[in-house]
Amino acid sequence: MTGLMTWAAALAAAIVTLGLVPVAWRLIAGPSSADRAIATDMLGLLGVCLAALTALLAGHVAFLDVALGIALVGFLAAVAFARLLERASAAAASEPAE
Repeated sequence: MTGLMTWAAALAAAIVTLGLVPVAWRLIAGPSSADRAIATDMLGLLGVCLAALTALLAGHVAFLDVALGIALVGFLAAVAFARLLERASAAAASEPAE
């Protein structure tokens, strides 16, 4: 890998790492559970980016498998949360109003 490519990957890793700060704040501060779920999904995407950049910088292809695993788990978690929100809204709509 050339020197310019190494510097570019290191800069990209630093930018992705800086992106963790506002996402972590949204995960902690909320205010709703949907905001926290989106922040969790975004943390997964940032984890995929960091694993891919680590594979590039370290030269080990195994980190791409880690990135794929994180992406699959993050996708399944997002689908599960969407179903949970759908069921909760359907249950709230079917309750009689007082």
